[in-house]
Amino acid sequence: MINPIKFNVSQVHVAASCPRIFYFDWEQTKRNNLKCPRITLIWKAGAEKTALGSLFHNAIEAFNHAAGNSQDVHKILMEKKGVTAVQQALKSHVYHNFIKQDKLHAADGGQQKGFITALTYYISELSNILVFGIGQGIPVAELLDYMFGDKRKQVDVTFQVGEKGEGVRVVGKLDYVFYDFRNQSKRIIDYKLTPANAVANDLFQVCIYSLMHNVQHKTQADAAVLYLHPDRKMFEKKWEAIHGERHKIYNLLASMREWTLYDEKEGKGLKPYGEPYLCVYCPYDKNNECLNRLGPKHEGASCKHWKPSTGAVHEPETIICDSEITPVPPVSPEKLESDSRHLFLGTAVDGSTAASMPSSCLNTHIAVVGAAGSGKTWMAKVLVEEAILQGIPVLAVDPQGDLVQFMKPSDSSGESPEIRSRFEQYWDKVEPRVYTPGSSHATRLCLNPIRLSRLDDLDNIDNQKKRREELDSMLEIVAANLVALAGAGGEIAAQNAFLFQILKILIKTMDPETISLNNIISALQDPESFGFEQPENLIKKNDREKMGRQLNAFLHGPGAKLFRDGVQLDLGKMITPNTEGKIPLNVIYLNALADDKQKHFFVATLAAEIYRWMVTSLDNGKGTNLLFYIDEARDYIPAGGAKPAAKDPLIRLFTQGRKYGVACLFCTQSPRSVDYNVFGNCSTKIIGRMEAAQDIDRIAEWFQKIGPAPSWIKNRKGADPGTFVGRWPDISPNLEGKPFKGRGLYSLHEGAWSPDRLESENGKMD
Repeated sequence: MINPIKFNVSQVHVAASCPRIFYFDWEQTKRNNLKCPRITLIWKAGAEKTALGSLFHNAIEAFNHAAGNSQDVHKILMEKKGVTAVQQALKSHVYHNFIKQDKLHAADGGQQKGFITALTYYISELSNILVFGIGQGIPVAELLDYMFGDKRKQVDVTFQVGEKGEGVRVVGKLDYVFYDFRNQSKRIIDYKLTPANAVANDLFQVCIYSLMHNVQHKTQADAAVLYLHPDRKMFEKKWEAIHGERHKIYNLLASMREWTLYDEKEGKGLKPYGEPYLCVYCPYDKNNECLNRLGPKHEGASCKHWKPSTGAVHEPETIICDSEITPVPPVSPEKLESDSRHLFLGTAVDGSTAASMPSSCLNTHIAVVGAAGSGKTWMAKVLVEEAILQGIPVLAVDPQGDLVQFMKPSDSSGESPEIRSRFEQYWDKVEPRVYTPGSSHATRLCLNPIRLSRLDDLDNIDNQKKRREELDSMLEIVAANLVALAGAGGEIAAQNAFLFQILKILIKTMDPETISLNNIISALQDPESFGFEQPENLIKKNDREKMGRQLNAFLHGPGAKLFRDGVQLDLGKMITPNTEGKIPLNVIYLNALADDKQKHFFVATLAAEIYRWMVTSLDNGKGTNLLFYIDEARDYIPAGGAKPAAKDPLIRLFTQGRKYGVACLFCTQSPRSVDYNVFGNCSTKIIGRMEAAQDIDRIAEWFQKIGPAPSWIKNRKGADPGTFVGRWPDISPNLEGKPFKGRGLYSLHEGAWSPDRLESENGKMD
């Protein structure tokens, strides 16, 4: 029997992320005769430092070890009632008894804030479980044993995974294992103070722990990763799925053994391949060491001789095994991505692979940037069509007339059978609609500028305090829109505050659905009659009377056409098809509006209504409910101190939309001209041809928060029109840094349509 080669779980994690980094770490450990293996912690990328990761892990480990027998914890659970009370008491207990105060206080303010945020998330998760158990009548002592009684964190397992039964020994220590009484099963959790940028690899590591725990202790534990900083996110996998995919772990372990035996000089053995998206974090990518020693990063192979079992078996040796060792193949561009979880964007310029992204990227928001004529609107329209194919309704704001062409199909006569098949699927599914605010060039659309809600409308938010905060936020947005519409000049902050208070009074005394602009104007003219005492303490009489006159002029002037006649803006109806089985694609055409002021006011009111609708109507975390797309965003969300009416409501959509499943997509010619907060909330960025060096610098800044800017960014200056390079969560290594050309559109794409052209084409459709 060959002595097994030994790895720890962190090494397995590195190998799952990038085999070449694992290989170089191993080679350096061997060459320098290190007692402890070198491990490049690529997943940290500096993020743990911002939340004092080591201090946090040590404190939580000490708390978990002591909590099962702690009289203090027992007393808290016996005396405190409700999740909030338990959470506060446990947080105080951990803070004062298990945290090294001197190290915490020596950190800077940002680190301390990150640490406390992570601690709050962790204790909140724990408190919810404990209070749930108390509510089920589980005795406190028994409950603590469930949660903290399992001390079997050290794991040491040898897997016979080699082609000839060679062993691989893996050792490690779990973060946390407990018996989850909620679903009657063991659960292993790894908590991380890093962004959730590599969920698949992080969860894979916990699945390894679960499989090792099963072999060593005969448990069948579910696996989970709990991200605590900068945002709280949980990802889980059931034991049945882990066990069903154990062949992947066995193949990786077998590959790791073979990679350590690779002979660089002779080129013999199994060469490890690389994952280009990690090159920015890799110390071995400096000075082209990786390329010089092992060649192009796509070259390499992995073991594939473990196959999924066809029976309900539990022992590794019963899994089907053959001797096949397969190189990593590129994706064929002819084979379109048929997986319903992916969006097909096009094909790599070199023809080597199809360009597709996970559909989950929609929910993390997408920015498409490119100079005039680069094809950015084309690419954004591809994303819209892919969303429709995913069954996601779309609401698109068309400032210029490019998007109304979604109503007509393109010419697909010269396309391949695969493309024609998807073309037909799209047109079988899509239900295009075009709305024109204030005119009848298509379906006339009107809106209520003060669509309000009451506190009861927010009952899907459990926390009463957060419910009030959300209501206040919606009122603030409506107040700011009205102030911008009035354009009375003067002290804007005072006007916003005054109207905010007026709206709070009105929703207490009237049905929110019946409140009109006339009520607002009356309150401006005589606030005392509405119960607002001493208004002069907040706003000058001349200012509020001028606001009233301006709004009254708007109400009775040409701008009033936005408020009357036509279909009332209703998000619920916009996402509901007229024909069963269809997916609505709603385009709101702004080019028929009289001036920019009307356009800005309409977009501001639209964004406010989308926000009100999602908070009052949608469940938190329930998939993607809507794709909101705005073309040429710089006019509405400009950088710097400029504050058009639509800016704040749109930024709020980008910051809050994802948790309600409202995905956002926007285009711009100049990344310097759009507010930085919007780009910061887009996890997916697709970059076309750029012309200005300053734009290249701005794009580089986006990526420097998580490491050096990718080397491919500089190549975007003067790149070919219609080509793009993207970066999105879980991007395929075959696509990282690789230019691709957008696929053909299934809908028409030509010069912008005038209002008359739209009316003519709409008449033909009728």
